[in-house]
Amino acid sequence: RPLAEVYAYMDDISREREWQPQLIEAEQSPPGPTSVGTRRRYVSEFMGKRLENTYVVVELDEGRRLLCETTPDSAVAARTELRWHETEVGTRVTMSIEGRAGGLLRFVPAKLIEATFRTELETALARLKERLET
Repeated sequence: RPLAEVYAYMDDISREREWQPQLIEAEQSPPGPTSVGTRRRYVSEFMGKRLENTYVVVELDEGRRLLCETTPDSAVAARTELRWHETEVGTRVTMSIEGRAGGLLRFVPAKLIEATFRTELETALARLKERLET
């Protein structure tokens, strides 16, 4: 799909549950297009635990790059970067996440958390691709 379509789909928080199977709830403040300062609250299930995280957009180059960080009250301290690149055949989306677990997850071995999260992320991105291509 063209970059503008992919970006618009991913920017619509109401569509995130379509491609993120672990997501239970998602809400954005303020509503509308994402901008620096936009807050997104997510409730998800990870390794059988209910997690609540709030992300704040700290940098945005619309349609190219988005950087957000969790707030101190989140279950995970994380920094997430999304990039969109137009290619000859469509759009390439890359996502990188750095973080450390808090709460009860901090007692789970880091390698297990990383492996589980990597699998969930790969599944989510594969579903995103499938949704956009159908």
